[in-house]
Amino acid sequence: MTSPRLALVAALLAAVASGCATRADLLQQDRRVRAMLNEQRKAIDQLRREVERLRADVDEGGGGRARGGDDRVALLEQRLATLERERAGHPSEALTGETPVPPDVALPGDDTAPPEIAAQTPPTTIPPPARPPVDDAWARDVAQEQAAVGTMNVPEKAEYLAALDGVARKDCVSSVPQLNGIASKSKGSALADNALYWAARCYAARGDQNQAISKFYDVVTRYPKSDKAPAALWQQGNLFLQIGDTPDARLALGKLIRDYPNSPEAAQARQKLSEIDQ
Repeated sequence: MTSPRLALVAALLAAVASGCATRADLLQQDRRVRAMLNEQRKAIDQLRREVERLRADVDEGGGGRARGGDDRVALLEQRLATLERERAGHPSEALTGETPVPPDVALPGDDTAPPEIAAQTPPTTIPPPARPPVDDAWARDVAQEQAAVGTMNVPEKAEYLAALDGVARKDCVSSVPQLNGIASKSKGSALADNALYWAARCYAARGDQNQAISKFYDVVTRYPKSDKAPAALWQQGNLFLQIGDTPDARLALGKLIRDYPNSPEAAQARQKLSEIDQ
């Protein structure tokens, strides 16, 4: 006769072979086997006590009673041996009191599964690494600059666009020398103020706030009529706030509002000042 435990294991193996067993199914089957083994353990203990009691009765009695007792003892001992043989097939259960999943039954995701079982286990999907957040403002500003310069006809155009390619990648290590070179040798060029402005943006992106503030100051003082002057004051004011210099931030933002009142940056500066004064 097939034992309930073997029947459960057979059902479990059949479910795995068919590919329809989930981890929850396997764990549920495992719990049911554990419960059966606990009952089996109790039955073994009870039989042992019964055998010991009958042996004591047989030793104390005699005659027909002893012969009947011997038969009863023999039957109980046979039953006890059967139960203990079943448990002997699972030594780890006897030591730990726990019922492991049979070694030939692999839980989903188990790397030790036999080939025929592992082949049926769906592969674990590893999510791709998260991409770093995109600096939308930076990408937008660079794209606008590239589009504007694309319509210009100046000797430094190709060199400046090449530098902007590095700026778009935030490769400021190589872009800053290019931009500074354009700004210094092309002071009369329509791109000199642009190059100086983006050099300052690169310094800020590298964490060199003081150098960036100085470069933005150069944009405003050298090219006060440039369309980059309001943007330079806005960037300068925000950098002062980053380093905790609120008085100078107020001065830069106030100059922006006063000298370039109709610029988009002036509206931002008014909002920023109202936040500072709260």
